[in-house]
Parts: sequence; structure tokens; C-alpha cells
Amino acid sequence: MAYLRRHAGRIVYHHADGPQGVEDFGIDVRADGRTFRAYCEMAEGALTRDASWSLDADLRPLEGQVRVVQHGHLIGSSWYHFTDQGVRCESVSASLGPTSKIVAGRFAYLGLHPLVGDGAIALARGTDVPGMERTIPSITCSYDVNGETELVALPIEIGVTYLGKEDLAVPAGVFAADAYELSWQPQWPSARLWVHGQDAVFLRLTWDLTGLDCQLEHYREATESTSAWFAGGSHAHR
Repeated sequence: MAYLRRHAGRIVYHHADGPQGVEDFGIDVRADGRTFRAYCEMAEGALTRDASWSLDADLRPLEGQVRVVQHGHLIGSSWYHFTDQGVRCESVSASLGPTSKIVAGRFAYLGLHPLVGDGAIALARGTDVPGMERTIPSITCSYDVNGETELVALPIEIGVTYLGKEDLAVPAGVFAADAYELSWQPQWPSARLWVHGQDAVFLRLTWDLTGLDCQLEHYREATESTSAWFAGGSHAHR
């Protein structure tokens, strides 16, 4: 079977002052890996982010790309290719111009800043040894909270703790969830993440640093035989 299953949905970035953004995403799961796509719109900075990336059958990053527009101007874009020896990044940005960079090492995660990508770091961490923080060797496009600076290959060690299972209600429905704690920088408070199922589909993330409570608002899943993309039918989870 070429495609095993497909996920699609919308995440809304909630704040005490009202919604601050949306993220539309898709995940294709295949026998030899998976591909993620995300388009993010954020009120802060009038920012849009267009990102896609792929993982291999062992859930390691293969390649990816991200493009950022802010206040109507292209800030930059970058492309990544991963091997066992390192990651190559080709980028162009308003601040740095064209750049080419290679970072040595085998990285377990590529963080391009869409929230659906945080589900992929849950896959890298797994669900063994609840309560233990595991450091995930990663590459990110930006050390900035909103991911609009640098846009090159930046190494980062992300601390991920699996907390356990719980039932979680979000606007898209009630799901069996796996809960995690994420630590990106030692000077930042940790974030709380909930994901669903064997593909770690994003459900919710809360982070005191930004005051955001991001939740899955719409969701649908399909197999190859039922997909609206492949065979003309689908089913939704509400």
C-alpha cells in the first residue's frame, strides 16, 4: 500500500486577548516514512510560515523547507538535507543573503516552528520511562520564539519528558492523549504538549512564555481506501 493513512487539520493559537493565529496542516504516512506540511498565519509580526519536511521509516528527518513572510515582505527561505554525516542547509534571507552551511552529526529532529512539528519530537522521544527527560539532538531554522530570524541550520538540544496518558478535550473532539513537557532553552519555562495516536497528531500546547494555548480545532483522518484525496471519501473526528 502506497499510503497507510493521512491526517489533516487546523490549529488555532488562543490568547487571553483573543485568537492570535491559525495553522493548517497535513501529514502523509507511508511505509517508508512520512511527510508534513504546515501553513501558519500569526498576528504578531503579521507573519506567515510555509513549511514542509519528511521523515524516514525510522522517524529521522530527511529533508525540509521553510519560507517566512513578515509584514508583506519575504524574510527568507531555507532548504535542508540530512544524512548520517550531517545536515546541509541552503538559504537566502533579507538579513544574510544567500548562505550555505553544513553541520556535522546525525540529528533526530528538524524544528521549523509549526506546532504540528512538535508532534514529531514526541515521536523522537517515545513513551518509555515516564518522568525522565531525554535530550533530542535537533536542528532548528531559528532560535527566536516565532521562528522568523536566521533561517539557517542551527543546532539545539531539546529536552523532552514523557508525562503519561490522559483523555483530552479540544474543540476538534475528545482524544486519548500522550502528554509531554518540552524545554527549548534553559532560560525559558517549559511548555506542555499533548498528542494523539501512533502518529503523534498535535492536540494542544500551552506555554507561559507566550501566553498561548494552542488547540486542534478541526481534524480529519483517512486511509488510502477512504481518503478524499485518493478515493473520494473521508471521515472526520469531531
